[in-house]
Amino acid sequence: MDTRKLLAASAALLPVGLLAQHATGAEELVRHEAPSVAVVAIDPQLFRSEVDSYVREVNEQMRTNLNEQLRRELAPKIVLASNELRARG
Repeated sequence: MDTRKLLAASAALLPVGLLAQHATGAEELVRHEAPSVAVVAIDPQLFRSEVDSYVREVNEQMRTNLNEQLRRELAPKIVLASNELRARG
């Protein structure tokens, strides 16, 4: 009877011990290092021209999108106004 209890206890604890050992062995060591700093020289005129061209492109896209939205919003109002004039006339 005592042998069965010992075998049952060891059989139950053996997988737990093996899993615990496997989990600790799988952990990866993390090393924290200071990030490397790269020195980059930027030409101010080139930077300014790139920013200006980007701003011009975004402005053009916004203008185009706003004009399309305005046309979509105004079109039904013009149709309603023309129908209203026909009804009165």
